[in-house]
Amino acid sequence: MVLNCPSCKKEIELQQKYFYHAGFSNQWFLYCDKDSSTLEFGSYNPNYERIVGSKHPWSLTAKEKAKLEKHLAPCKCGGRFRFNAPPLCPFCKSSLASLLPDDIHFIEIGEIIDADQNESVWLLNNLE
Repeated sequence: MVLNCPSCKKEIELQQKYFYHAGFSNQWFLYCDKDSSTLEFGSYNPNYERIVGSKHPWSLTAKEKAKLEKHLAPCKCGGRFRFNAPPLCPFCKSSLASLLPDDIHFIEIGEIIDADQNESVWLLNNLE
């Protein structure tokens, strides 16, 4: 799939063929708020469940979302993975949110961090 950044107009070539629907795959995603990295994890990830319980990510309250964000390691660039962070253009860092069909569809852009495989993503100290 190829997207064109609405801001800088550059082509962004993605490995995926279509937008992914998080609910159909029991998967969730958070984008970095400073670069184009994407963090992904499954709804049944035991670390995720230790933080917010047995709830799908798309049904979390604002308080639960903030709690989850607090227990995620920062991105390599120093940014944070946020529920409200849009995917960012790897060239100009502008938002690509307008290209997505809705909030439950996502693209894999930038560095893809698989939190189901990478235990260091989860900061499990001081769980409330």
